[in-house]
Amino acid sequence: MQFAEIPGLENLKKRLLQLVQENRIPHAQLFVGPEGSAALPIVIAFAQYLACENKTENDSCGICASCIKFRKLIHPDLHFSMPVNWEKPTSELHSQPFLEKWRNELLKNPYLGIDQWVDAIDIGNKQPFISNYEAAEIIKRLNFKAFESEYTFMIIWLPEKMRTEGANRILKTLEEPPDKTLIFLVSQHPEDLLATILSRTQLFKVPAFTPNEAAQVLQINSGLPLERCTMAAEVAEGNLAQARWLLENSEEAEQQLALFRNWMLFCYGFQVGDLLKLTDTFAKEGREWQKGFFAYALYLIRQTLLMNHQPQLNRLTAGERAFLEKFSRFFHPGNYAVISGYISEASLHIERNGHSKIIFLDTSLQISDVFRKEKVRV
Repeated sequence: MQFAEIPGLENLKKRLLQLVQENRIPHAQLFVGPEGSAALPIVIAFAQYLACENKTENDSCGICASCIKFRKLIHPDLHFSMPVNWEKPTSELHSQPFLEKWRNELLKNPYLGIDQWVDAIDIGNKQPFISNYEAAEIIKRLNFKAFESEYTFMIIWLPEKMRTEGANRILKTLEEPPDKTLIFLVSQHPEDLLATILSRTQLFKVPAFTPNEAAQVLQINSGLPLERCTMAAEVAEGNLAQARWLLENSEEAEQQLALFRNWMLFCYGFQVGDLLKLTDTFAKEGREWQKGFFAYALYLIRQTLLMNHQPQLNRLTAGERAFLEKFSRFFHPGNYAVISGYISEASLHIERNGHSKIIFLDTSLQISDVFRKEKVRV
């Protein structure tokens, strides 16, 4: 991965290059970015740059032996740690048995999301985590001397999923790592990290992609028409992991439109029995589908505002337009923020493995209450 392959983030790239030029590379770095951002790719690109045998002022060369190994994620000085799980007892759970699968998934999609990773390792309803045993393995691997590069690189993906004992175990290594060792933590929820880990790392914030940037990456990787990629990127609000899922599951669009149509009508009519049935329908789907549905719902609600105020900016299918033309009058700036806030919060709870039935029903009742209060005022 080269910097040039990642759109945007010019200020962050410049800052990283400046650290190299000034020989001030922090030994423990925390890259924070939302799901579907370039947090992980930018770390890999930075490590590749540092290991490159013929680096330029702005990027790795991409063709030396080191860059070729980085592109395949097989450089001997590049180590990964990621949340995993298995059917066996977890007392000796660690990431090495999953490394080949990790490489394959990451090579297919550098903007990998946790849901795609869970599907890839096929652990069903089990939650992936970074075990105490894995923490010991991290320390062990960091004590390896570099084989080919100047540095040994350790990339820990989603360190917030590390058990407390394991997190405490790596504190000393974060503070005083072996010589010529660089540790990169790639987090989506830094608020879940121990304060002692935060205090021992240099923070780099990675913003979400704009829909245009996300669409650019999607088109390059998929070869699909730009208009279709742009639609997926807008629905996902620049979340590349989610946008990619939307593209790969486009046949779900009609099903999700039908669910959204019924959901809003039942919320508006406060039809609790029907909402309970919809809750069962929602809960039967996987977590990635559920997050995709909430993203799609937010997109459609945004489109109602455009339909009311700037219809020329609408990007709607015939089915979406037919429904929203009838229902858009029930959405306005006064309730848009409240309803969108409820749905965004629900999506966050789903991402954190909340109980999907409770989340969907509670969100439905909150939206119903917004509509009910407006009817009372009228």
